[in-house]
Amino acid sequence: MTGATTSTINHVRALMKRIKAQGGFDAYCFGNMNLISAEAGRVRGEIPVEKGHLNAIGGTHGGWLSTLVDVGGSLAIASRGFNTTGVSTDLSVSFLAASGEGSSIIFDAQVLKMGRTLAYTRVDIFSNEKMIATGSHTKFVAKETAKSQ
Repeated sequence: MTGATTSTINHVRALMKRIKAQGGFDAYCFGNMNLISAEAGRVRGEIPVEKGHLNAIGGTHGGWLSTLVDVGGSLAIASRGFNTTGVSTDLSVSFLAASGEGSSIIFDAQVLKMGRTLAYTRVDIFSNEKMIATGSHTKFVAKETAKSQ
């Protein structure tokens, strides 16, 4: 991927490792996430859909996909060199198609604009090469700090 650097993906992987070690909701939802690539402002990853990710009728749960928009947007911000990624101010998701247990989810998260106080991200989610959801995520980042260079 153009612009991808080893230090960027290592930085994002280190953040994911800290999230997993905390054992909270994000770790529960995405403990088996595999980062595919990272460059400044963009992260791609893959997650297998498991039984715990399903709704009552066997489809991928909208809340889980919404959490992926949150986490994916945050990782895209982290890929710009941030150790922390602020707090959510807005999140919107459109569900376009179904997926289910045993499928593999690919997400593509991008920072659309990084301002002094707000970061705007977009996360596209695919299953079997078909877009199943797309979301936007805005975060307040004024108090966040970039990693030491």
